[in-house]
Amino acid sequence: MSHDNSFETAEARRDESGSIGIGAMIVFIALILVAAVASTIIIKTAEELQQNAEQTSSDTRQQISGKVSVVDIVIKEVGDELGTGATHVAQIDVIWRVASGSTGIFPPDISYYITCEVSPSVGAFFDTGDLDAKNLTDDSVPADSYELSAGNTYYTSITLANADSDGNNALAIADAGNGCDVLFTQGANIDMRISVDGGGDTAIELKVDSLTYGASIM
Repeated sequence: MSHDNSFETAEARRDESGSIGIGAMIVFIALILVAAVASTIIIKTAEELQQNAEQTSSDTRQQISGKVSVVDIVIKEVGDELGTGATHVAQIDVIWRVASGSTGIFPPDISYYITCEVSPSVGAFFDTGDLDAKNLTDDSVPADSYELSAGNTYYTSITLANADSDGNNALAIADAGNGCDVLFTQGANIDMRISVDGGGDTAIELKVDSLTYGASIM
């Protein structure tokens, strides 16, 4: 009887040891799987962070270096659109260069917009367009596929858009959203921004101290 009990006890111990071994193996395999999944997630996250960092760095470099540097802005023509004797700037010449270190800028990439507020009741007007490049030395026009060089100086003649679009010789809500020509009177301060597609912006405050041809308004 005692022999049978001893045999059963040994069997029980072997079964218990086998169960512990299987359990340990299951835990070991589970740890390996968890480690594999964790390492995959960590590697993927690291790759995404690296890609985001590289993209952010590239965008930042482009924002800083992909800009236009304005040399001067002068009056080219004046007018009296409303017919009231209040002379205003009608056309300007923007003299500019590509900022040092900027690359990959082509003529179609550059645009401008001018904002001017008539009054709180009428609102703000906007004057926008492409900053077409002409070589200052010979008036030649670079091709759209020509990469603008930081060493060259260009200029653009901008004809300010019509503010009084309904032609009633006054500015009203019906004219809202049209050009800024009438607002370019002596003593006015006008905001202008030049933008490079995929690059940075150049903000300029235009101050009309004189309506004389060739006078600087920067």
